Amino acid sequence: MNGIKIFITFGFLFLTFATALAVPHENNGRYLHEQDISSTGAFIARWTPDVENNKIHFEFEAQTLGWVGVSILRQTTEGQIGDQVIAGVYEDGTSYIQDRYFNTSIPHPERPLRPIDVQQDWVLRYAEERNDKTIVGVSRPLDTGDLYDGPVIEDIVLKLSWAYDELDIIDGVAPDHGPTFGAVYVNFLNPEV
Repeated sequence: MNGIKIFITFGFLFLTFATALAVPHENNGRYLHEQDISSTGAFIARWTPDVENNKIHFEFEAQTLGWVGVSILRQTTEGQIGDQVIAGVYEDGTSYIQDRYFNTSIPHPERPLRPIDVQQDWVLRYAEERNDKTIVGVSRPLDTGDLYDGPVIEDIVLKLSWAYDELDIIDGVAPDHGPTFGAVYVNFLNPEV
């Protein structure tokens, strides 16, 4: 009798372990990749590239109830150029998104916000505030065809700058005090490189 109990117990453990190995890690089935880009857990980036359809889908989670922003940048001889998205949720529950561009060779007084991009390529899929965090889901083409956006997202390492603030954007302008920010380097199509 004891032999049967041991066999059933080990059989159950084996099936549980084998099932866990067989299920790929996709962040609850939504995203293929996840990285703590702040290195403190304050800002998490998740993404899934869809090369076949020229899209990349992101989720950004930051420890704030204010705005959340990222810039995808590349270095040029004149400085850095890139595509910036800022999103969040107002107190009344409505969400907002701003597609901006980043070009260090063009001086402007607004920091950290950059000029609004004429060609709006970022799409807000969802935004919510939960457990003192802002979580936004956004998408954009891998190649926007927009001269101001700078980098095409391809199998190369790009700079990903991130920022967030405790307050929301009011009338298109961020609060005057400084946000929390940082940067990492990521290959969005092949993050293991």
